Amino acid sequence: MANNISNSVITAILAAFFFSLAATAVPYFYNVGGTVFLLLSVRYVGTFLFASALNKSPKKTKNKSTHIRLILISLFQALFISSYMYSIKLIPLSLAVVVIYTFPIITFFVNSLIKSRSIDLLSVVALIVSLFGIWVLVQGDSSTWNLWGIFWGLVASCAQVTVNILSRHDSVDSGWGLVKYITILPSLIFVSVYFIITSDSMSSVSSEMLIWSILSAIGMSGGFYFFFKSISLIGPVRTSNVMYLEPVFTILLGVMLLQDALGMSQWIGMFIIFVATISLERWGKKYN
Repeated sequence: MANNISNSVITAILAAFFFSLAATAVPYFYNVGGTVFLLLSVRYVGTFLFASALNKSPKKTKNKSTHIRLILISLFQALFISSYMYSIKLIPLSLAVVVIYTFPIITFFVNSLIKSRSIDLLSVVALIVSLFGIWVLVQGDSSTWNLWGIFWGLVASCAQVTVNILSRHDSVDSGWGLVKYITILPSLIFVSVYFIITSDSMSSVSSEMLIWSILSAIGMSGGFYFFFKSISLIGPVRTSNVMYLEPVFTILLGVMLLQDALGMSQWIGMFIIFVATISLERWGKKYN
């Protein structure tokens, strides 16, 4: 039993890692001249193709309510990703992460209200401490406050909360089939919008843009798969708790891939997040 719990938590950790890979590539995509809708098109089409290639399970018959739930998940997940990407365009990645990572706290409270549970004070404290740890972690890169960037970050946060709650249902079977299903509609939308608003030809898309956007798509594909798998195993609250590790992985990827240097505040921030996340996971098992 303990081993199964450990494996379930590892699934959430893998989701955090892959999503951090997807986010880390975005600022570099923008730096080489990429646009928001090109990024969204490549990410969603790439994820759809990856999921289609990896999906080996037979297609299951879905009833009307299941279709509606999955369509809502796909739309709110698309709103989360697009708002997140646009927020990163307006404000530094580190600041966007701080705003967007209010979603575990909101998920905790919303899920508690839905389940008519009393609020555990220690869990609330640990959640707030995690958010404080992220704030400490990114102090060196959070001076550019753009209110629209903050607004879209909060939109992304609320959209992710909705996805978290909708995804914990018996009719939602996690796996590549789910990832494939929820990326069809956003792929069509973002590709259509890209070609409608873009006057430049496809020849203007450079190899650097494609490399960074494909790397981001790979991260999003893995993130989607492990995220929904984790929700099916340990629920939306515990999955959201572990997702606090995403900013830590984002910083570490910058160190490993881009030779970024870590300051004292970043080491302290990572330590705070690790301690708070471990505490949350210890107390959060009651919310499975």
